[in-house]
Amino acid sequence: MWRIGNIGSNGLMLISLLLTSSTAVVAQDIQIMRLPSQVYIDDKITLSADVQKFDVKPITDLDLTTLNSSTVSPKTNTDYDVRVREFMEKNATDLGLQNNAANLSLSAVRKGLSGTLVEYQQNINGIPVLDTQIGVALNADGNVGSVTKDIVQIPTSKAGQVPSEAKISEPDALEIVQKDLKPEGAIIEAPKVSQAYLSTDGGFRLVYVIRVAVERPFGYWEYRVDSQDGSLVDKFDRRVQEQKRGEESPPAIEPLPAVDLLKAQADKAAKKTAAITGNPASGTAQVFSPNPVTSLNNVALLDNENSDVFVPAYATINLDNITTSNGKFFLVGPLVRIEDFEPGLHSVWTAPSTTSDGKWNASRGDNAFNDAMTYYYIDESLKYLRSLGYIGDRDLFPGGIAADSDGVAGKDNSHYVPDSDVIAFGHGCVDDNEDSDVILHELGHAIHDHLNPAWRGGDSGAIGEGFGDYWAFSYRMKLVSSGKPDFGKVFPWDGIDSCWGGRRADRTTATYNPAKRYDAHETVGGFVADELWSTPLVQTLITAKASGLKVEDVDKVVLEGMFFSGTNFTMRSLALTTVNKAKELYPSGEIAAILQSEFQKVKILE
Repeated sequence: MWRIGNIGSNGLMLISLLLTSSTAVVAQDIQIMRLPSQVYIDDKITLSADVQKFDVKPITDLDLTTLNSSTVSPKTNTDYDVRVREFMEKNATDLGLQNNAANLSLSAVRKGLSGTLVEYQQNINGIPVLDTQIGVALNADGNVGSVTKDIVQIPTSKAGQVPSEAKISEPDALEIVQKDLKPEGAIIEAPKVSQAYLSTDGGFRLVYVIRVAVERPFGYWEYRVDSQDGSLVDKFDRRVQEQKRGEESPPAIEPLPAVDLLKAQADKAAKKTAAITGNPASGTAQVFSPNPVTSLNNVALLDNENSDVFVPAYATINLDNITTSNGKFFLVGPLVRIEDFEPGLHSVWTAPSTTSDGKWNASRGDNAFNDAMTYYYIDESLKYLRSLGYIGDRDLFPGGIAADSDGVAGKDNSHYVPDSDVIAFGHGCVDDNEDSDVILHELGHAIHDHLNPAWRGGDSGAIGEGFGDYWAFSYRMKLVSSGKPDFGKVFPWDGIDSCWGGRRADRTTATYNPAKRYDAHETVGGFVADELWSTPLVQTLITAKASGLKVEDVDKVVLEGMFFSGTNFTMRSLALTTVNKAKELYPSGEIAAILQSEFQKVKILE
């Protein structure tokens, strides 16, 4: 039977499924363990036994009658919650909810272009279980279209083995991080501490999750400290990084003053500047459109060329929705904010540029040029997302996003930071933000994170990088025609051979292995895993445009596939989801057919 809990302080209803004594299943040998991730999709494509063996099942394996027979359209989150709970009760065994001591909390009801996604998070003792999710997607007609699940099995018989309270204090946990990290310099983000359950092989731990960003050792660190014995369970840098081949490291510099995380917890981050307020304004800027290699049709261009060589590559563009205050103009608007929240080279913190007349006329080599490039391309891309329909209750960036054009501690790298929701760009060889591909690639990471906050596990690392490459390429296709120079290359300017070489989106001889999981930037058999995902998407874009179809329509399909992908997904499961979304959005089937063909060329689909 379903047991409905009280409404929590966050307004989300907690639900758990327990069997009555008359229907209880004896399960003495069942252990606390993570169940296999699964995706149930509308079976518009025949799923082979090989596909089903891994992670994809037809939606018809589930009992759909509860949702699909309803004639009442849900209007509130509670309405959606009630309907989906009935569906999950019908399918408790398949979804791994039977005899499971963990509760489910409604974490989000999110609307996409093709339907609504109702998402749940596992909890026990009122504390979340890390990396768990059930997502039930309802099509525009209200019927269930797909289901994703990635949960932990916690048998009711084992519930007593789960620790319910921490034995060490929060300050004690912070002290453990302090001793291990040995932070110096500025606190970029003050520590945030929470508790969560972490499933491990045959076990279940209550841990402190501590997130902090510091100047040195530079990074946005996440620590997991066992709340029972204080042992360090895990630590990692949360940044989604480009990790270029031959990345340049800054030269050695003097030590910075040590900082105390326990004192910093009560203070704001040391370098966080006050928000800029003022009146909306417009301006102009000099930018590369999209980059000098493409504009000048010169693949032999070098970073140290005479400045006169670049003059024909500059274009003057309009800046919309910037801010003016006290006689100055700032690159701050409703969608983008140029800020200084990270150190650059030699630990220099570069304040965002301003002008007295709203005109950014700087050239490359002046960071004001990087500011203008960063603001313009992110602003254009977020406005484009809104034009596709992601607006109102579908808006992916209702609060905009912050970007630092001179950060990453001076490395030749760029990154997006999930949860912190910021983008920063580095310098070294070609400055990263001189190439629109780099700016839009990093924004691509923010887009996939906003489309799907459960983005993790499986092939998500390589897919995220591949999507970022696709998003950059898609924008460039709107500006230039296919052909030379080297049209299949991503990052034509930042990735010149004398810097790091860039990546490609035409690796049509790459081959997918369904038994493997693909990490970001992983080299596999002569290609990079990122290229295995970007290639079929970009080739679909090229073929569709040549066939008279709209780039915008392909973009919608790719975005909607990611919106409904859940967590711990693979290239194969996401490809199937994406093709099905193409058929939903464009029933004529042209985009779906091209996508399926391109996925088959690299063996992602069979």
